[in-house]
Amino acid sequence: MRRTDDVFFFTLIDFLLQIAFFGVLLFVFQQTASRVEQSRRAAEEAKKNELLAGAGVSDLTELTDMLTRMAPLDQLRGTSDFIATNGGVDKVKAAANAASEAGGIDKFVDMAKQVKLMTARISQLEGYGKPSCLPYVSVSGHPQPKTIAKVQVEDNVITMTDPTPEMQTLLTGLGTSYDHVQRLSLAEFKATFAPVVAKQPDCRYFLSLSRKTALYEPVQTVWTAFRTQ
Repeated sequence: MRRTDDVFFFTLIDFLLQIAFFGVLLFVFQQTASRVEQSRRAAEEAKKNELLAGAGVSDLTELTDMLTRMAPLDQLRGTSDFIATNGGVDKVKAAANAASEAGGIDKFVDMAKQVKLMTARISQLEGYGKPSCLPYVSVSGHPQPKTIAKVQVEDNVITMTDPTPEMQTLLTGLGTSYDHVQRLSLAEFKATFAPVVAKQPDCRYFLSLSRKTALYEPVQTVWTAFRTQ
């Protein structure tokens, strides 16, 4: 064989080897890409199956149909935002249970309105938030206003019990005594204790309050001259 033939022969072999190498390399790349794609599809399938199992359906068509029958998608999104804003599913469930225990959502809303109304009325009272006219006492390490008597409110009557020396002094300053204020109508109570506010407008005496009425007016009558706890 001539030298030129040998060079051509080896060149051809080298070319074929390079083709074979690149073929093997391409095959490896294809296999790797295929395995990656299979892994991705398997992960997506697993997530889909988990979602379907959680929703209690067998396929996406059934899930989509169920969601469509529940509400329009924009409303579902709004519901999701509402749940997230209010602390998550558990807190929303707890609120719903509280409403149910209160007698239903309508009654619960009505109670909330009454509380809101009561708070607004209290905040409008002249003496609301004013400090005690007497030094505070320590209860379990915390300062508390000292109460000078107990009052029980009914629909039309306010009854006073357990007057302290401070209450007796206050009554003496008003020119009256405990016997005369032990049981008063709402109008009598308001007229009797109106001078207390005039004499000490920047503070209030505290009473311990109990009520046997659902009416607001008897409690408000007490608040015209005192604060309660």
